[in-house]
Amino acid sequence: MAWGVLLLLIGLIALGMPIGFALMIAAASAMALSGIDLIMAPIQMFSGVNRVILLAIPLFIMMGELMGATSISDRIIGLARALVGWLRGGLSHVNVVTSMFMAEMSGSAVADAAVMSKVFVPSMEKQGYPRSFAAAVTATSATLGIIIPPSIPMVLYGVTTNTSIKDLFIAGIVPGLLLGGAFMVTSYIFALRENHPVDEGFEPGRLGHSFRRALIPLLIPVVVVGGLIGGLVTPTEAAAVGVVAALVFGWALQRDLGLKRVYELASTTVRQTSVVMMIIAGSAVLGQFLANEQIPQQIAAGLGEITDDFILRMLLINLFLLALGMFLHASAAIIVVVPMLLPLSREMGIDPIHFGVIVCLNLGIGQQTPPVASVLLTVCSTTGLRIEEVMPYCKWFILAMFVTLMIVSFTPATAVWFK
Repeated sequence: MAWGVLLLLIGLIALGMPIGFALMIAAASAMALSGIDLIMAPIQMFSGVNRVILLAIPLFIMMGELMGATSISDRIIGLARALVGWLRGGLSHVNVVTSMFMAEMSGSAVADAAVMSKVFVPSMEKQGYPRSFAAAVTATSATLGIIIPPSIPMVLYGVTTNTSIKDLFIAGIVPGLLLGGAFMVTSYIFALRENHPVDEGFEPGRLGHSFRRALIPLLIPVVVVGGLIGGLVTPTEAAAVGVVAALVFGWALQRDLGLKRVYELASTTVRQTSVVMMIIAGSAVLGQFLANEQIPQQIAAGLGEITDDFILRMLLINLFLLALGMFLHASAAIIVVVPMLLPLSREMGIDPIHFGVIVCLNLGIGQQTPPVASVLLTVCSTTGLRIEEVMPYCKWFILAMFVTLMIVSFTPATAVWFK
């Protein structure tokens, strides 16, 4: 019956039902067939979201919205242009480096993609880049938002597995830099093949000026993540500090924000948070049912029986997560599936922190891969392009992501270097 419930869940999602509702219907159906009183469903849903640590999610979302609505993005882009704009294919490198900086502020790949696609795709097109190439760079580099801290999927992973969110954030730094470097190498190869232009020549004076303009915006996420890493604040407190700092910068110092604009950003935050919380609530009920049916143990045993070889097991886990990321929202995938794979990963001797980074990288690739491809679809909807127009370029950036995934998977030191 448990496998039938999972098939029902996949079918509802395939029909276009919101994932949170699909999870709830599948869980309620399972409870009814098992003879469990449905009054337990709302109790389990409330229990699933009644955790203080989850307050970090709306706060990190709000911090990203506030910083995205100010002149911060212009300052960050200016610094990125001064740093790497002199390379062949300058604007594509600027795109990637800006995404690396912006990843420190939002924790959401979709949010980064929505902002960056409006800025970079038209600018790159004006300089002679193919529009589809610009969209591919923007979509894939936005994935850095869930790898470089702060990361909302890492918060969910930490809550689901009782793993230190601080350690997860630290673990995401090196893989995020590796991924950004892989994107820049891929962009450079295309720049040589298609003769993409240099953006601007390197000028130390301009770099210094750009750095001074971007210093305060860059310090906000550094203080937030640094306070968390240093043990001075909890993840929720760190996110709250970030919101206050972004408000002070945008409202008091730069006058970029008014009361009406802050209200609009708060409304957007509430909508985005409600989607995540509905997924968490539905996953809590379904996850409890699957745990009662011992599905995690069955999956771990099944994968374990296929082979005893560590490399093959790791490849199977990655393939399973990659396939999952193609169909499920990252939040739902983490909450429902990670508890199933965690016993096997522990049996293999994989550090939970390392495994968390592997999960996020896999789901990041899924955000670029049809049929769901949430980040790629965001960029396509903003630019008016079709997925089939972007994929000829996007597939090579996805390959770069896969190579990075393999490096991180088989080199634990990239994630747990600080231990």
